[in-house]
Amino acid sequence: AGAWETLSPSYVVAHDKQTGDVVWKTPRMTGGDAEQCDAYTTPVFGVHDGRTEMVVMGGNRLDAYDPADGRQLWSLDGLVGGRTITGPTVAHGLAYVTVGMRGPLHAVKLGASGSRTADEAVTWKDDHNTPDTCCPVVAGGLLFVVTDNGIATCYDAADGTLKWRKRLAGETYKASPGAADGRVYFLSREGLCTVVSAADGFELVAENRLDDEFMASPAVSDGRIFLRGRRALYAVGR
Repeated sequence: AGAWETLSPSYVVAHDKQTGDVVWKTPRMTGGDAEQCDAYTTPVFGVHDGRTEMVVMGGNRLDAYDPADGRQLWSLDGLVGGRTITGPTVAHGLAYVTVGMRGPLHAVKLGASGSRTADEAVTWKDDHNTPDTCCPVVAGGLLFVVTDNGIATCYDAADGTLKWRKRLAGETYKASPGAADGRVYFLSREGLCTVVSAADGFELVAENRLDDEFMASPAVSDGRIFLRGRRALYAVGR
């Protein structure tokens, strides 16, 4: 047992999906303190120059691992906030990540190695109207986010240029927006789904309501949108 195991251990682990056996387990002691250590995020995968990176956010750190053997590829510390709910989104060679407790939104370059500084790693950032819960979504060359109180924002995904910002009709948002077929879907906790064009100008397509409460993010498959409410699972199609 290593010294890290005497603390409250943080780690990333890979299992053989057929047998459940541990393939590798890598300590992830970030130096975060108290509630800053708490993270509710999901690892995501990106490919840069042919190399697959597993990107993890939490504990005031964004870092990446080789999914084959668990080796840490790079780390960016200093993303200090509180507990982290908003997970990273990867597209266009960048990881889009929000610092915990409604901190700044960062676009971080993939494909590095070792310990990194913000000056080198961060392509752009914004600290206005950032979410506490909802993850960003990319559609084409645009990045969309929504705050927990319903302010939606569209950025140029490459350089962070603000394209539009709009307060939606829903009251609160916990589900991450979904993107499919040239549209973006913002689902409020109260069941209002605001559909907009995935465009650099705000274009409202529809507002639809279901009589349920929604915390889970929409999932899209085979021409249908699946929505998990408190009372039922809904499949919405044409």
